Amino acid sequence: MKTTKIISIALVTFLSFVLSTSLNAQKGIDNGTPWGSGEDSVRCREAVSLLTSYAKSKNYQDAVEFFNRAYNECPGSSKNIYIYGPKILGWQYQNAKTAEEKDAIFKKILKLYDDRMVYFGDDPKYTKDWIVSQKITEYLAYVPKEKYDYDLLYNWTKPFVTKGGEKADPQVVYFYVFSSLNKAIGNADWHAHYVDDYMIGNDYLEKSLELAEQSNDSVRFNYVSDLKAQLDNLFARSGLADCKMLVNVFGKDLEANKDNPTFLQAMLDLFRYADCEKESIYFQASKYMFAIKPTAASAVGLAREALNSKRTSEAFDYLAKALELTREPALRATIHTMMGVIRKDQNSFSEARKMFNEALRENPKNGTPLLLIAQMYAASASSIFPDDPIKQRCVYYLVIDKLERARSIDPNIASEAARLIGIYRRNLPAQTDIFMHPDLNVGSSFVVGGWISESTTIR
Repeated sequence: MKTTKIISIALVTFLSFVLSTSLNAQKGIDNGTPWGSGEDSVRCREAVSLLTSYAKSKNYQDAVEFFNRAYNECPGSSKNIYIYGPKILGWQYQNAKTAEEKDAIFKKILKLYDDRMVYFGDDPKYTKDWIVSQKITEYLAYVPKEKYDYDLLYNWTKPFVTKGGEKADPQVVYFYVFSSLNKAIGNADWHAHYVDDYMIGNDYLEKSLELAEQSNDSVRFNYVSDLKAQLDNLFARSGLADCKMLVNVFGKDLEANKDNPTFLQAMLDLFRYADCEKESIYFQASKYMFAIKPTAASAVGLAREALNSKRTSEAFDYLAKALELTREPALRATIHTMMGVIRKDQNSFSEARKMFNEALRENPKNGTPLLLIAQMYAASASSIFPDDPIKQRCVYYLVIDKLERARSIDPNIASEAARLIGIYRRNLPAQTDIFMHPDLNVGSSFVVGGWISESTTIR
């Protein structure tokens, strides 16, 4: 009898526990808590654990069920839902059978980033503007380039740039200017808007570079510098890089902004990338900028003006000053190249080559320094071997080596490199000349002495 009573009490206790657990069970999406409560909380924790485990091992097929459960029932429970969610949905997208299925999954991917902003947008490291930049990256990966909606991208980014100011994530600033640039292509009414947007974005990225430099954060400096270079290169190739347009847009406001470094810096950068550095207002803007805040861009502008007036020594000094004022690799490469050209024109070939090689080190994808080195080698052939015309001709193997390398690394100068290769190839020695020369053999190394001091191969 006593035993029966104990069992009855235990059964009642157990049933009360089950009943209370069942009654208290509620999803996180319903009660506003991260995990929910009762059985639903256990269910959610299990889902997050399993989706994470499966996704880490790239078993997205088995992760789908648990991702959907966690996302639908407790979307505020774990950041892992949003870290692994795009990969899981990406797997579903690749395996979808119809265009309608793909479109639905694509929309879900974008919504995932919106929800991450809702539930985890206060993360101090992965902020809302960082999240929206990742959303845009996904958008660009899934949508064909010819169908990009630049109005959409512009509207996604503008609030974060407007509100965040110079503290906005550099990538969201990049996408803001990128979308504005593409809105301006083929739309003359947007040109002035683009210049304004570029001016804002350029200023924020410049300030990000300054902060990175002050804190000796080379990783961030290189990251922001690369974003800025991409924007400027996109502008240069966009068809908007028209000197007449830039003169019209900036010319009317230059005097009113002669003390505005944001305006002046943006102007100098755009004129440089549009190859409009012979315009008189570019020189004037350089003077204004250098007077209120010496920058590398303004020093380069003053150097170009000095070169136009044959004040070579003054130009070289401005370029040396420009190097002190910037750590941007692309701009430093330009400065080194300009300094090398000055020394080349003065027939100081060895010093010029050092500067061209520095330019290559700063920007390994720019073939112009190699073109210039090749031209100096060609000009030196007769002086290196004054008494041996066949060896003089062999120097052109080395000349062509440089041009071939230039063509391989830089599509922008490939046609010019090919033209020069065609010209210099005519100077190569005939096979009979090599056969008859006691010091030369096809396939053998050939050392070019003098200031060049490099080797090539007879072929």
